[in-house]
Amino acid sequence: MALQDNLTDVGAAAGLSGGDSLLEIIGNIISIFLGLVGVIFLVLVIYAGFLWMTSQGDEEKIKTAQQILRNATIGLVITLAAYGIVAFILGLILSATGLGDGSDDDDGVAIESFSDALGSGAIEDHYPPRNGTEIPRNTKVIVTFKDEMYIPSFVDGYDTAGTSTDLSDDTIPTTANLNTDNVKIYCEDEEGEQTELNSDEVTVAFTEDLQSFVFDPPVMGSAEYEATCGVELGSDILNAEGAEVFTGRSSDGYRWTFTLSTEIDSTPPKVKGIVPTDGSEYARNITVQITFNEAMDPTAVTGTYDEDEGGFTHIQVRADEDEDGTYSPVSGTFEISSGYTIVEFTSTDVCETNSCNETIYCLPGPDTSAGEPSEEIQVEIASATLSDAPPEAEIPADGAVDVAGNSLDGDGDGTADGPQAGADDTDYDDYEIDFKVTNEIVLTPPTIVSVSPSVLGQDVALDQDIVILWDTFMKASTMTNSYVKIYADPDHEMYYVNAVSSVDETGDEPSSSESATQSELEIRHGTFLDSVDDDLITEEDESSSQLYAPVLPDDIKSLYQNCFYPAEGPGETTGSICSGDIASPYCCNGETSTAGFDETTFTCEP
Repeated sequence: MALQDNLTDVGAAAGLSGGDSLLEIIGNIISIFLGLVGVIFLVLVIYAGFLWMTSQGDEEKIKTAQQILRNATIGLVITLAAYGIVAFILGLILSATGLGDGSDDDDGVAIESFSDALGSGAIEDHYPPRNGTEIPRNTKVIVTFKDEMYIPSFVDGYDTAGTSTDLSDDTIPTTANLNTDNVKIYCEDEEGEQTELNSDEVTVAFTEDLQSFVFDPPVMGSAEYEATCGVELGSDILNAEGAEVFTGRSSDGYRWTFTLSTEIDSTPPKVKGIVPTDGSEYARNITVQITFNEAMDPTAVTGTYDEDEGGFTHIQVRADEDEDGTYSPVSGTFEISSGYTIVEFTSTDVCETNSCNETIYCLPGPDTSAGEPSEEIQVEIASATLSDAPPEAEIPADGAVDVAGNSLDGDGDGTADGPQAGADDTDYDDYEIDFKVTNEIVLTPPTIVSVSPSVLGQDVALDQDIVILWDTFMKASTMTNSYVKIYADPDHEMYYVNAVSSVDETGDEPSSSESATQSELEIRHGTFLDSVDDDLITEEDESSSQLYAPVLPDDIKSLYQNCFYPAEGPGETTGSICSGDIASPYCCNGETSTAGFDETTFTCEP
């Protein structure tokens, strides 16, 4: 499959037509050989018959003819039996490993079993990503659920009565071992033999909201070959209320695999971009959005800070409210999303309501009675204290680290220096910017600029991601698959996960964060079916097409916390948009609607 992707890229760059896929070519070769076997069998039967008919009673010729017929028949049976046995066993292996369900749709595309919980089910995201490649050998494994979880489902012998969930308490995550009854992490050797990690080989950490669990195994794989590893989440995992999280079609749990590189990640993470930008001025209901250049450990970059009770301090948003140069931390919450690359801060200071009648929170504003035009706000991301093997940080980390445990490279020089490592406190890797906010509050709802595939599009590529371009910066934590959905008709098992990036007006990634103007949402998904699977439809519906409907609800918000309501976006006709009328707040297939999309009937309600 990796080879096919590379061949496709080369062919596209060379201007060649797509043609058959590598798998189709291999299938055609096998079909040719099977056809050749049939031709050989026919020739041998004709030859044996000719010998028999012209033997004129010669016993030797008759015996030779009989021997040819017998051997030809045995050879044909062995060949066909070999093909049937291999096809049967391969189907079982694909089903057992989650790479397929043992059956294909009409186009021969296998549905990935044990995958449905990611998207429509209990799982919001995980790392390494599904089918990920070139994953460093020293990576951590992360799983984020949509609900608070029951900690003993993941931690062996966890004491629910006596153990705190305060991440500032050093007794927590580093001493917890994996519950291997529910979570299995394994890798394969060169011969394909699996070795499962033991409970005491994997430590477990979790975020303050009890939704993200971080499993820290020893260095996996090999420096000699790219190893395939996998994670299996069992069906007995419970949420905080004691209910099973894997139900319905996902009742057997969730599984995924990824491929390790031969390398150790020794590159520290950097801040790729931040909104607000350094030295800029914004309305005070802006959400602070920090984008890192790689996946980060959520236990090190998320949490809640309260000005009275304290709390999470690895990242701080501070305000100079007294205008005396003294900055005080602002109360609020840090959330992570978009493949663990975006962290967003929302304050707890209520200041307005949006068009959905939901609360908008604001940063501290200027004292206009004192003639202050704006308020100074500062964002600081702490780098972590380094271990004896930099850029790896000490455990538990006291600053921002990536999924390999490397401390933040705040100054972007390629080296992790840790916090205030220099004698004069100038050589350190804490990241810091300053911006200003006014008392203005922006209440304009976001609008969709373009969608791909197009509304009611036909002949969509089976692996084409869904891309939505917005007219403003969007709050990534509101565009996870907890909110954004993909519905299929007929319904079938399929995973999907979302990623947000900052782009310019054309939808391209700019060279710097300052030139980005808006957000783009990319919905990555399992392979589409290009026609209805025989197992999913009734006889009277056999002429139906396989349909998909991405649904973007009003839970989605801009960085100014304005909800996607009323909905405005492209329609079936190029350039058309829904009216954005509050009386008809939804936009469905380019037409205004008072009820929106009905996933049970797969229709747009009038």
